[in-house]
Amino acid sequence: MKAVQMSFEEVYAQIDELVFNVVINTPYADTLRQRWMDSTVEMTGRAGWNLMIASVGHDGPANIDYDAVLQQIETEMEYAPKRKQDVMNQCLVEIGIQYPDYRQRCIAIGERLGRLDNTPVPKGCVSSYAPEWIAAVLQRKERSMSAPGSSPAM
Repeated sequence: MKAVQMSFEEVYAQIDELVFNVVINTPYADTLRQRWMDSTVEMTGRAGWNLMIASVGHDGPANIDYDAVLQQIETEMEYAPKRKQDVMNQCLVEIGIQYPDYRQRCIAIGERLGRLDNTPVPKGCVSSYAPEWIAAVLQRKERSMSAPGSSPAM
């Protein structure tokens, strides 16, 4: 489809693709992450938090203060605009999954903030409620590691 034929919603949805496929691969990704995360503009803030998720999931910059990130999530997520809130929650989950030292804190933050939405969870899908999401991913990883023929992670 040509860009001129895309609807507003289709263009809007491409922002995440731009962040994950272009911005993250530039030398400016860390600087933009730091600037955009605090933005009050919904999609700019979402882009910043998507860059943070990419950093968490891919052994991002060692200069990330995860205590400060979790404090920001705990303080701001409940009142953030919905699209920014969704990725802040995903970042909370990613930190809880990737870093065992922060896991209990992430679960506790998720419990304090509660469910972000009351959307029914289809069978076979995982809830966006952070404690359930973290537990489900860890259980899935544990099952895959104990499956016959699997080798331990290095």
